[in-house]
Amino acid sequence: MLRIILAIITCAALSASAQDCTDLPWEANLTYQANTIQSVAVRDMSIVASDALLPLSIGVPVGMYLYGIIGTDASHPNAKRYSAESGLQTFVTMGVTYGAVILLKNIFDRPRPYQAYPDCITNYRNDADGSMPSGHSAGSAALATSLILRYPEWYVIAPSVAYALYTGFSRLNLGMHYLSDVLVGYAIGVGIALGVNALNNELFDLADPILPSGESSQSMLLNFTPTQSIPIFSMSIPL
Repeated sequence: MLRIILAIITCAALSASAQDCTDLPWEANLTYQANTIQSVAVRDMSIVASDALLPLSIGVPVGMYLYGIIGTDASHPNAKRYSAESGLQTFVTMGVTYGAVILLKNIFDRPRPYQAYPDCITNYRNDADGSMPSGHSAGSAALATSLILRYPEWYVIAPSVAYALYTGFSRLNLGMHYLSDVLVGYAIGVGIALGVNALNNELFDLADPILPSGESSQSMLLNFTPTQSIPIFSMSIPL
């Protein structure tokens, strides 16, 4: 009888301490709603999009730079120079973005949703750092903005924006962030990409010894016309 009474008391205590998932703060509830979507396909896509950011952040700028350095199309040296400059600009943008994210995470030190609401939100990834801001959102926005600034064509703009937006959603879906984390991350990524782009002439002057020969980026933009056929580096990565 004593064991039964103790079991009833224990169950009652656990029930009292359990979080009420129907009465979460609005931002936590938004993450909860995204986190509890019952779709394996959505979850798998979120995992792929989230995990793809690091290789994309390194592979895309390095690929553009290497194309400019070792590309075999000697008939278009300006295009090679532009590609190398684009790779360098994107690489610097990503580095500055992640540096800013790490600094801000340590300043805010915000618990992640699955840490604050363990009974309601499940984490499908394990990141030990803070929740604010979202590094994935900042990185995807920085990458997308850099590519769009250098190659403002629909076939660059559409997949870049789509990937950045889905990456932000994926972080809610995986229980890793709140909406404000994602929005602040977007603002950081876009802002740093715009700032680096505004200073790219100074960057390219400093990096001239490691860039291929050819007209400067500014001259290329002034001389470029729709009738010219200049190949543009592209990369297709299934997500």
